[in-house]
Amino acid sequence: MKKFLLLLVLLSVTTPFVNGQQAADSSAAPKPDSGSFIENTYKSDFFGFSYLLPGEWQKSRAVGGPPPPGAYYLFIGDRHTGHPLMSRVIVIADAQSNYHSRLSAQQYVSTVIDRQIEHAHGDLIRLPSAFVVGGNHFERADYKTVQDGVTLYKSMVCTDRNGYWLSWTFAAPSERELDDAVNTLQHVSFDRRSPRSR
Repeated sequence: MKKFLLLLVLLSVTTPFVNGQQAADSSAAPKPDSGSFIENTYKSDFFGFSYLLPGEWQKSRAVGGPPPPGAYYLFIGDRHTGHPLMSRVIVIADAQSNYHSRLSAQQYVSTVIDRQIEHAHGDLIRLPSAFVVGGNHFERADYKTVQDGVTLYKSMVCTDRNGYWLSWTFAAPSERELDDAVNTLQHVSFDRRSPRSR
Protein backbone atom coordinates (compact mmCIF):
# COMPACT_ATOMS: atom_id res chain seq x y z
CA MET A 1 0.00 0.00 0.00
CA LYS A 2 2.76 2.46 0.95
CA LYS A 3 4.58 1.73 -2.31
CA PHE A 4 1.47 2.46 -4.37
CA LEU A 5 0.90 5.70 -2.47
CA LEU A 6 4.44 6.79 -3.33
CA LEU A 7 3.88 5.89 -6.97
CA LEU A 8 0.59 7.79 -6.84
CA VAL A 9 2.48 10.92 -5.83
CA LEU A 10 4.88 10.33 -8.70
CA LEU A 11 2.12 9.86 -11.25
CA SER A 12 -0.03 12.68 -9.93
CA VAL A 13 2.42 15.12 -11.49
CA THR A 14 1.89 13.68 -14.96
CA THR A 15 0.08 16.81 -16.03
CA PRO A 16 1.52 19.01 -18.77
CA PHE A 17 2.94 21.39 -16.13
CA VAL A 18 5.71 19.85 -13.99
CA ASN A 19 7.85 16.76 -13.84
CA GLY A 20 11.41 15.53 -13.63
CA GLN A 21 14.03 13.15 -14.90
CA GLN A 22 17.19 11.73 -13.42
CA ALA A 23 20.49 12.39 -15.14
CA ALA A 24 22.23 9.53 -16.94
CA ASP A 25 25.80 8.43 -16.14
CA SER A 26 27.40 7.28 -19.39
CA SER A 27 30.69 6.14 -17.77
CA ALA A 28 29.24 3.07 -16.02
CA ALA A 29 27.40 -0.09 -17.07
CA PRO A 30 23.79 0.56 -18.11
CA LYS A 31 21.46 1.34 -15.22
CA PRO A 32 17.66 1.62 -15.33
CA ASP A 33 17.83 5.41 -15.71
CA SER A 34 20.88 5.62 -18.02
CA GLY A 35 19.06 6.10 -21.32
CA SER A 36 19.76 8.76 -23.93
CA PHE A 37 17.64 11.04 -26.12
CA ILE A 38 19.20 11.79 -29.51
CA GLU A 39 17.44 12.91 -32.72
CA ASN A 40 13.98 12.48 -31.19
CA THR A 41 14.71 8.91 -30.07
CA TYR A 42 14.90 7.78 -26.45
CA LYS A 43 17.09 4.67 -26.14
CA SER A 44 17.63 2.46 -23.09
CA ASP A 45 20.32 -0.21 -23.23
CA PHE A 46 19.30 -1.47 -19.80
CA PHE A 47 15.73 -2.19 -20.89
CA GLY A 48 16.63 -2.90 -24.51
CA PHE A 49 14.26 -0.58 -26.31
CA SER A 50 14.11 2.59 -28.37
CA TYR A 51 11.21 5.03 -28.61
CA LEU A 52 11.07 7.32 -31.65
CA LEU A 53 8.89 10.39 -31.17
CA PRO A 54 7.49 12.48 -34.04
CA GLY A 55 9.27 15.78 -34.69
CA GLU A 56 6.72 17.94 -32.87
CA TRP A 57 7.65 16.22 -29.60
CA GLN A 58 10.58 17.44 -27.55
CA LYS A 59 12.38 16.44 -24.38
CA SER A 60 10.78 18.25 -21.46
CA ARG A 61 12.77 20.85 -19.55
CA ALA A 62 10.52 20.57 -16.50
CA VAL A 63 11.99 19.25 -13.25
CA GLY A 64 10.14 17.53 -10.43
CA GLY A 65 10.80 15.77 -7.17
CA PRO A 66 12.65 12.49 -6.73
CA PRO A 67 10.84 9.25 -7.54
CA PRO A 68 10.02 6.72 -4.83
CA PRO A 69 12.64 4.03 -4.03
CA GLY A 70 12.93 1.45 -6.80
CA ALA A 71 11.32 3.69 -9.43
CA TYR A 72 13.07 5.74 -12.10
CA TYR A 73 12.08 8.49 -14.49
CA LEU A 74 13.36 7.35 -17.88
CA PHE A 75 12.06 10.05 -20.17
CA ILE A 76 9.66 13.00 -20.18
CA GLY A 77 8.50 14.53 -23.45
CA ASP A 78 6.15 17.38 -24.35
CA ARG A 79 4.15 18.29 -27.43
CA HIS A 80 2.58 21.70 -28.00
CA THR A 81 -1.06 21.30 -28.99
CA GLY A 82 -2.18 24.83 -29.84
CA HIS A 83 -4.05 24.65 -26.53
CA PRO A 84 -2.83 26.32 -23.32
CA LEU A 85 -1.91 22.82 -22.12
CA MET A 86 0.70 20.57 -23.71
CA SER A 87 0.48 16.84 -24.24
CA ARG A 88 3.02 14.98 -22.13
CA VAL A 89 4.50 11.50 -21.96
CA ILE A 90 6.40 10.20 -18.95
CA VAL A 91 8.23 6.88 -19.13
CA ILE A 92 8.79 5.29 -15.71
CA ALA A 93 10.42 2.05 -14.56
CA ASP A 94 9.12 0.66 -11.27
CA ALA A 95 10.89 -2.35 -9.68
CA GLN A 96 8.60 -5.35 -9.30
CA SER A 97 10.69 -6.55 -6.33
CA ASN A 98 9.18 -3.78 -4.20
CA TYR A 99 5.77 -5.44 -4.25
CA HIS A 100 4.78 -8.20 -1.85
CA SER A 101 2.91 -10.24 -4.45
CA ARG A 102 3.49 -10.91 -8.14
CA LEU A 103 1.13 -8.70 -10.15
CA SER A 104 0.12 -9.03 -13.77
CA ALA A 105 0.47 -5.95 -15.96
CA GLN A 106 -3.32 -5.60 -15.87
CA GLN A 107 -3.37 -5.72 -12.06
CA TYR A 108 -0.56 -3.18 -11.85
CA VAL A 109 -2.26 -0.72 -14.24
CA SER A 110 -5.64 -1.19 -12.55
CA THR A 111 -4.25 -0.60 -9.06
CA VAL A 112 -2.25 2.50 -9.98
CA ILE A 113 -5.12 4.04 -11.95
CA ASP A 114 -7.67 3.24 -9.24
CA ARG A 115 -5.49 5.16 -6.78
CA GLN A 116 -5.13 8.04 -9.24
CA ILE A 117 -8.88 8.24 -9.74
CA GLU A 118 -9.51 8.10 -6.01
CA HIS A 119 -6.87 10.75 -5.26
CA ALA A 120 -7.89 13.17 -8.04
CA HIS A 121 -11.64 12.41 -8.08
CA GLY A 122 -11.29 11.22 -11.66
CA ASP A 123 -13.28 8.90 -13.90
CA LEU A 124 -12.23 5.74 -15.69
CA ILE A 125 -12.98 6.08 -19.40
CA ARG A 126 -11.31 2.93 -20.75
CA LEU A 127 -10.97 -0.38 -18.92
CA PRO A 128 -7.55 -2.06 -18.99
CA SER A 129 -7.07 -3.90 -22.26
CA ALA A 130 -4.17 -5.84 -23.77
CA PHE A 131 -2.33 -5.20 -27.03
CA VAL A 132 1.05 -6.02 -28.59
CA VAL A 133 3.68 -3.58 -29.87
CA GLY A 134 7.14 -4.60 -31.04
CA GLY A 135 6.58 -8.17 -29.84
CA ASN A 136 5.82 -7.00 -26.29
CA HIS A 137 2.54 -7.34 -24.44
CA PHE A 138 1.10 -4.11 -23.03
CA GLU A 139 -1.92 -3.13 -20.94
CA ARG A 140 -3.66 0.20 -21.41
CA ALA A 141 -6.30 2.04 -19.39
CA ASP A 142 -7.58 5.62 -19.77
CA TYR A 143 -9.03 8.03 -17.25
CA LYS A 144 -9.71 11.73 -16.83
CA THR A 145 -9.16 14.15 -13.98
CA VAL A 146 -10.14 17.75 -13.33
CA GLN A 147 -7.50 20.10 -11.92
CA ASP A 148 -8.31 23.75 -11.27
CA GLY A 149 -11.39 23.42 -13.46
CA VAL A 150 -9.38 21.95 -16.37
CA THR A 151 -10.08 18.42 -17.63
CA LEU A 152 -7.02 16.32 -18.43
CA TYR A 153 -7.27 13.04 -20.31
CA LYS A 154 -4.73 10.45 -19.26
CA SER A 155 -3.63 6.99 -20.27
CA MET A 156 -1.32 4.52 -18.59
CA VAL A 157 0.34 1.88 -20.77
CA CYS A 158 2.52 -0.78 -19.14
CA THR A 159 4.70 -3.77 -19.98
CA ASP A 160 6.86 -6.22 -18.00
CA ARG A 161 10.58 -5.68 -18.68
CA ASN A 162 13.75 -6.85 -16.87
CA GLY A 163 12.03 -7.19 -13.50
CA TYR A 164 10.40 -3.75 -13.77
CA TRP A 165 7.03 -2.37 -14.70
CA LEU A 166 7.88 -0.17 -17.65
CA SER A 167 5.07 2.34 -18.08
CA TRP A 168 4.18 5.23 -20.31
CA THR A 169 1.81 7.75 -18.76
CA PHE A 170 0.27 10.19 -21.21
CA ALA A 171 -1.66 13.38 -20.43
CA ALA A 172 -3.45 15.57 -22.98
CA PRO A 173 -6.12 18.29 -23.12
CA SER A 174 -8.51 16.18 -25.27
CA GLU A 175 -9.30 12.53 -26.01
CA ARG A 176 -8.19 12.96 -29.62
CA GLU A 177 -4.82 14.36 -28.56
CA LEU A 178 -4.51 11.59 -25.97
CA ASP A 179 -4.98 8.97 -28.71
CA ASP A 180 -2.40 10.78 -30.87
CA ALA A 181 0.05 10.68 -27.97
CA VAL A 182 -0.56 6.99 -27.22
CA ASN A 183 -0.10 6.20 -30.92
CA THR A 184 3.56 7.22 -30.59
CA LEU A 185 4.04 3.77 -29.05
CA GLN A 186 3.81 2.36 -32.58
CA HIS A 187 7.40 3.60 -32.87
CA VAL A 188 8.74 1.57 -29.92
CA SER A 189 11.11 -1.25 -30.79
CA PHE A 190 12.63 -3.85 -28.49
CA ASP A 191 15.79 -5.93 -28.83
CA ARG A 192 13.91 -9.00 -27.59
CA ARG A 193 10.40 -10.03 -26.67
CA SER A 194 9.27 -9.65 -23.09
CA PRO A 195 7.69 -12.58 -21.22
CA ARG A 196 3.91 -12.71 -21.25
CA SER A 197 2.72 -11.06 -18.03
CA ARG A 198 1.12 -13.57 -15.72
